[in-house]
Amino acid sequence: MEEYELTDYLAAKKSLVSTLHKIEQALISLEEKQAAGGNLKAQITLSKERVKALKLSLALIDREITKLS
Repeated sequence: MEEYELTDYLAAKKSLVSTLHKIEQALISLEEKQAAGGNLKAQITLSKERVKALKLSLALIDREITKLS
């Protein structure tokens, strides 16, 4: 397994937080379009799963940052 430095974790966290924010905003838009009669259930489900995966990744990164700090 590769060893990462604190700066690697901090950079990854910054990138993932940005991506998470973008997906959450897109999810709001998708849900609004779905409510207006669109058929976007698959995209909404996929976005929700991505949000869940990103939050899990961020929790693990935070754990590693705590260990290295």
